[in-house]
Amino acid sequence: MTTLTFKMLYAHQREGLSWLWSLHCRETGGILGDDMGLGKTMQVSAFLAGLFHSGLIQRVLVIAPKTLLTHWIKELTVVGLRHMISDYSGSNLDARDFELQHAFKEGGILLTTYDIARINYRLIRGDFYNDADDEEEGKIWNYVILDEAHFIKNPKTRRAQSLFEIPCVHRIAISGTPVQNNLKEMWALFSFCCPELLGDKKEFRTLYELPINRGNDKTASNRAKHIGSNVAKELRERIKPYFLRRMKNVVSLETGLTDDKQLPKKNELIIWLKLTDCQRQLYKAFLNSELVHLASQGNPLAALTVLKKICDHPLILTKRAAEDILEGMDGMSNNQDMLMAENMAMNLADMAHADDALQAGQERNLLEEGHHILIFSQTRKMLNLIQEAILLEGYNFLRMDGTTETSERERIVKDFKDGLGAQIFLLTTKVGGLGLTLTKAARVIVVDPAWNPSTDNQSVDRVYRIGQTKDVIVYRLMTSATVEEKIYKLQVLKGALFRAATEKKEQTRYFSKSDIRELFSLPEQGFDVSLTQKQLQEEHGQQLDVDESLREHIQFLEKQGIAGVSHHSLLFSKTEVLPMLSENDALDRGAPAKPKDERFTARTHLASNTDSEIPEEINRLLETLASTTLESRLVPDCRDKTHDLDNEMLTMWFLVCKGRDELLAATEAIC
Repeated sequence: MTTLTFKMLYAHQREGLSWLWSLHCRETGGILGDDMGLGKTMQVSAFLAGLFHSGLIQRVLVIAPKTLLTHWIKELTVVGLRHMISDYSGSNLDARDFELQHAFKEGGILLTTYDIARINYRLIRGDFYNDADDEEEGKIWNYVILDEAHFIKNPKTRRAQSLFEIPCVHRIAISGTPVQNNLKEMWALFSFCCPELLGDKKEFRTLYELPINRGNDKTASNRAKHIGSNVAKELRERIKPYFLRRMKNVVSLETGLTDDKQLPKKNELIIWLKLTDCQRQLYKAFLNSELVHLASQGNPLAALTVLKKICDHPLILTKRAAEDILEGMDGMSNNQDMLMAENMAMNLADMAHADDALQAGQERNLLEEGHHILIFSQTRKMLNLIQEAILLEGYNFLRMDGTTETSERERIVKDFKDGLGAQIFLLTTKVGGLGLTLTKAARVIVVDPAWNPSTDNQSVDRVYRIGQTKDVIVYRLMTSATVEEKIYKLQVLKGALFRAATEKKEQTRYFSKSDIRELFSLPEQGFDVSLTQKQLQEEHGQQLDVDESLREHIQFLEKQGIAGVSHHSLLFSKTEVLPMLSENDALDRGAPAKPKDERFTARTHLASNTDSEIPEEINRLLETLASTTLESRLVPDCRDKTHDLDNEMLTMWFLVCKGRDELLAATEAIC
């Protein structure tokens, strides 16, 4: 890497190179988890340039989504490695084989996709190539690098398993969203990069996931919160050398060639909308229907999907809505579920189209003079309705969804960046939420919330990233007192888990799991009031510090008949102070307990559980105490006695316990 290239890097990127070099020297891997839009690809490209120019490595395998390979080629070219790239992503088998053989013989960087790697992992690992040098004990690849590494968040998939089959010296995972739904996803990525770091899956669940989940609940006992906080701290310390994450709001954009500066401001607003009369009628009728009752007892996914469509727009529920309901759904595995979904859709479609007062869209002021806007939706049908409304208003627009050809996508993106006539860009989240830099826009509208919070966050970060020079406003549209409000609460819960595992400060606990359980009930307060909006206003109302123009803009929005506005940007902006524990609630009678102390695990977890959770805890304790890998970690006064216990006898001991007191007594007797 040349001196000029190094000077082009931002300060956080230069620090990233130092971190990657430390992993290289320790002969291990890690997760580069910087916030989206901070140039993770450039950091890794610059690092590889240094290794190649120094003669320290010979071959690198980069696996990324198809849409990101062009970006990799661009960044590798910037650091002077264009001549070392072999493209193993095309559809021509002979051409792919030529590129692979060239990488084996000459070295360099092989670029491919997750799907091609899954199908051809035996070829990639060199099963049929015998001429590679054997200096690394059969490991042909010095580095395997996964971009958007959360693609392997489920280690049971063939995609993930095939990548584990490719031997290499170092593994680097790149992801701005390494935890999207639960902490098991973090374990999956570390099991790829640093297999021994967090133990096996059961051990990780026992020592980290369960106590952090319990402590993260708003209704958790003080004791459970302290335990979760302590365990989260230990997890952060354990992964610290192998996990690097910086956020956009704290990094400096100073380089050796520019002055010190930071990204402009970003304000994310939750716009709480009220259901129309037609939507309310449909929502109530559906919740009172026998179809919902049957679905909630079996597979609720179809019913939830219909409720979301009602919140989006009733016209989405057409006679052929069964096909749309199944869009993106993995849970339906039998004909009965599919028939139920079709019946739901057809009945509701009849109601929607019978309402003479139904409008194709509501007139909204989407544009501020001079601004470019991105509008994201999860479905093409919703984009169709938005498109009709935009046409009625006489605006020009660009559009990109799953039906847009790859070559056409590049032209559309270029037209938007060049400002050729259209200020509005319509995108589906799956197509537009990954790999694009669209800093021409300074306004983002997320029409419908996703169950996975990273889906919405990825969409927002097409705009708020390096290269943005204007203040950004994001509008997340939510219908109040509906399933969408539950989805938002779930998004916040998932985000809190990730923050607890990666950020030092104590996170605010906004919601509990019980807040999102009643998905099929009518709101007691009615559809015009968002209890979440009121709660967030009470929590953060005193923090609001917005400039006059934004304040006027919010006042304008509040006059449009909405249920209210919440400042999503203020989430987790305060540090929660945990209450002091009483003597009875003390974590241990002596030195502070440690998460990997089995005495700590058994006693403190059980004390905070309800009676209904006792059977689950019995099974968990049996797994823990029966694990030979944990024997050496038991505290001295407990180790010898536990070691001498017969497993079958131990099992019987727990099974005869009838309640919490007996179970705690049995646990104390063992330890």
